[in-house]
Amino acid sequence: MADIPKCSKVFKLNNGRLGTEDEEALEKSIIHALQSGYRLIDTAQYYGIESTVGRAIRRSGVPRSAITIVTKFWGNAHHDVAGALDLSLRELDLDYIDVFLMHWPWAMTLEGHPLRIDESPTFVETWRQMEALVGDKCRGIGVCNCTQKTLGVLLEHAVVVPAVNQVELHALNPCLRLVPYCQEKGIHVMGWGTLGGDSQVAKNHILTNELFTSIAEKHECSTGAVSLSWAVQRGTTIIPKSSSPARIVENIRLVSLDDEDMAKINDAHRRIELHRVSNIHHLLWIDLDGKRTLRGWTGVDFGWEDEEGNWLT
Repeated sequence: MADIPKCSKVFKLNNGRLGTEDEEALEKSIIHALQSGYRLIDTAQYYGIESTVGRAIRRSGVPRSAITIVTKFWGNAHHDVAGALDLSLRELDLDYIDVFLMHWPWAMTLEGHPLRIDESPTFVETWRQMEALVGDKCRGIGVCNCTQKTLGVLLEHAVVVPAVNQVELHALNPCLRLVPYCQEKGIHVMGWGTLGGDSQVAKNHILTNELFTSIAEKHECSTGAVSLSWAVQRGTTIIPKSSSPARIVENIRLVSLDDEDMAKINDAHRRIELHRVSNIHHLLWIDLDGKRTLRGWTGVDFGWEDEEGNWLT
């Protein structure tokens, strides 16, 4: 399964739209992915590319009913989730969305100012809005970047259990507690950043470290295939990105890892290092009241860590 393939040249105009050259490259990549067998496309309002994604789907020749479309709304849409759904449907120019996700549990004002965890709309209040949307135009709803802590609060109030929790998931942030927690609750885990995401540190380790290259040599495959196979064998969905036609095809060909392989990769965060891509994403972090926060939330608020800094997921 695949996220939107990443373009080689990304440039935005001052209206938030992609340039023509980039739109064409992205559209071709998506069509190639769909014609190569991918059947899940993940996008988001924040990416500014829903219209290109929708056009590629219509031009791919693959029946809409055979494709799962996942998109997300940003923090400033927590005040009006129904309006956010209508916006995505217009941009995609599709009749329905398969899974509509809350991109982050934190909300913002309409002007973009961060709201703290207890300020309205809280993520529980936002979820109540989402529950009312499930129907012909929105087949399922879910969350992103939620932990045992935030999910525990949500499930106390939810009528509809989230279908999906999309989280950062790779060998250096393996979520060894979070994944089984979600599975026990009937929530499917969809991982982003399985090959290291936007972190060069994570990419270098996952693609070149001896722990991964030795397993790749054993199975006569790429190190990328090793990490993607590891995630799938744990029962999670992967959404790899690539602009390379050959890599798009390669990423769908998984291998069967044995118990020893799985154990080594599960232990990579101890043998190499713990690394959370979200911690270094400069677009997400802001200073508030003299503290570094993720849009007004701390790592403790998220449930990423405890007061002593121990990772909890």
